Parts: sequence; structure tokens; C-alpha cells
Amino acid sequence: MSRLALNTFLIGAACLCLSACVTRREFVVAPETGGVVIDVATGAPVEGAAVRFAGVDAIAATVTAADGRFALPGLTEKRTIVAVPLGGVFRDSTLVQASAPGREEAFATAGFIQGGRPASAIYRVTVLMFPPDAGETPLHALMSDCTAGEEQEHALQLVGFVSAIDPESPPAWLDEDAVEALREHLQRALPSPGFQSCARMNEAFAMFRAQTEPLEALARAAYIKKLPPHLRPTAEPED
Repeated sequence: MSRLALNTFLIGAACLCLSACVTRREFVVAPETGGVVIDVATGAPVEGAAVRFAGVDAIAATVTAADGRFALPGLTEKRTIVAVPLGGVFRDSTLVQASAPGREEAFATAGFIQGGRPASAIYRVTVLMFPPDAGETPLHALMSDCTAGEEQEHALQLVGFVSAIDPESPPAWLDEDAVEALREHLQRALPSPGFQSCARMNEAFAMFRAQTEPLEALARAAYIKKLPPHLRPTAEPED
């Protein structure tokens, strides 16, 4: 085959592949989501809170019922994408925001699998609301130069709150779903690379890890509980 013929063949093959790979596919903007809004001061559900997907104007806000629960419909749209060998399936998330009189704006994350339709949240979303006089936490002082916006301010309050949780006796609402929801939201709102812009980076990240340890302990306990009995770690005998 001549060089000209080979080049013509390769160009034709590339065009054929591109036409086959570029397609319009359903993209999940927000998943079908259900959850609950909790007042951290009382541990009680919040009735009448307005809950919405932040930045997704096409989905109207919903109002929590007497038990603090809410449901939001999902939203998909057609997008032109280039299909990749991996299939384009990955974990994604959408930000949830809640508002209620006498409380600070609250945020949570709805995690889901992108690439399937319809998509629903992987876990029940738990939104924790703080009073306006909640005050700053120790982490605020270490991160005053590297956080901005209501979402991160709320996340710092979350860290302070979970630091006081006893993993042996957690609140009744803090079940496995709530633990996963809070962990994913904190990873989104305060990602590890974000600490690099803090003047006291090492101190801030160390405090963040220490104060979120109760959540990690609860997540480990849930994981171990799912293991077959013969794979679960045994307690060390006491002296």
C-alpha cells in the first residue's frame, strides 16, 4: 500500500471512529433525591424548610414535611459527548441547599452514578441546619484565609459538630446513610487540595482529620458489619 493510500485509509478510519464516538447522550444534572433536614441544636426534624438543588433553576424547591423529610425530582438533559473506552460511567454529585427562618443556610450533597438513566441518589440526603448564633469553631481560626462562601462556612460548622459525636452512642438520625452523606459532602466542600491555600495548612488539615474521626469510625463500623463473620476483626484480649 502506498503512503498516500495509507494516509487516506487512516484519515477515513479516524473520521469513522469520530462519527461513531461523538453522540448525544443523557447527562444527569441532578438525581432523584430524598432526604431529611435536622436541626442540630435540638436533634429534631425541621418542618417547613425550603430545599432545592443549588444552581438548578429548572427544578422547583420543595418544602419539608412535619418529619423533616423532602423529595426532589431528578433532571437529565441531552449533551454531545465523546464516548471513551471506559464507558463514561462515574460517581458524580449535585449540591443541595436548604433555607428556614431563624437558621443559617445549610448544604448537603446528593451523590449518584453518572452514566445511567434514570439516576437516583446513592443514599438518603441528610441536611444539618445551624442557628445563626452558632459561632466560629476552632477550624475557622485556622482556615480564615482559605475559605469563602456559605457552603464552606456551613462545612466548618459541620466539622465542629461531628467532632463532638460519640461513635458508641450517635444520634438516632445518624445512620449509615447519614454518615455517607456527611462524609461525601465534607470531601466536596473542603477537599484535601483546598487546604494548600491555607497559611496554616498542616495544622488545619490535621485538625480536620482529627475532628472528622467520629464519622470515619462510624463508617468503619458499618463496613465491618457487612463483612462475613469470619472476616471481621476480633477484639484484642484484655490483660
